[in-house]
Amino acid sequence: MIVCEGVSPSRSYAIKTGFVKVFLTTKNGEEKAVAFNAADDIVPLAWTFKKSSVPLYYYQAFTDCEVYELPRESILEYTKQNPDIFRQLCNYLLDLDIDLKQHIHSLEQAKASDKIMHAFHFLARRFGEKLDNANVKMLLPLTQQDLANFLGLTRETTGAQLKELQQKGVITYQQQQYIVHTDRLRAALEN
Repeated sequence: MIVCEGVSPSRSYAIKTGFVKVFLTTKNGEEKAVAFNAADDIVPLAWTFKKSSVPLYYYQAFTDCEVYELPRESILEYTKQNPDIFRQLCNYLLDLDIDLKQHIHSLEQAKASDKIMHAFHFLARRFGEKLDNANVKMLLPLTQQDLANFLGLTRETTGAQLKELQQKGVITYQQQQYIVHTDRLRAALEN
C-alpha cells in the first residue's frame, strides 16, 4: 500500500516504474478499481495540489513498482518556478481528463462487448506501446478478473466477450498480455 484513503501522507509519490491501482472499498470490503497510474504519474494528485485535504482513494502497487517520495511543497514550488514543467503538467492533466472521460463512456455502455471495446480503446491509448500503425501492445497486465472489476462485469461475461473479440480479430491475448488491433477496434466501435 502506497497511500490510504482518508489518511494524509507525509509526502507525494512519483511513480518511476510499474503500475499503481487506484481503488475504493465497498461496504462489503470489496476493492473497486477506479483507475491505474503508471510511470511519471504523481499520486495522490488531488492531495498534492491541495484540491483535497486527504487522499480520496487507496493507491496500491499493482505490479512491482519503484516510486520516489517527494515533499508536496517542493512539487508545488517547482511547478510555479518552471513554466516548461507547468506546461507538461497541463498536458498530462488534459490526457488524464480524456482517459477518465473515456473510462466513464465505457462504463455507460449497455452491452458488455461495447464496455470492453471502449475500455480497450482508452487503455491502449493510456498504457499502450505502439508496435506498428495498426497494433498496440497494452503494457498494463490485467487479468480477466481485473478487467471485469474495472468495468463492473462478471469474470465469466468478461472472458466470453474477450474470446469473441479475439475471434473477430479485434484483440489478441494470452494470459495478461493484450495486443489491440486498433484499425479493427475502430471499425467495430463504428458499427
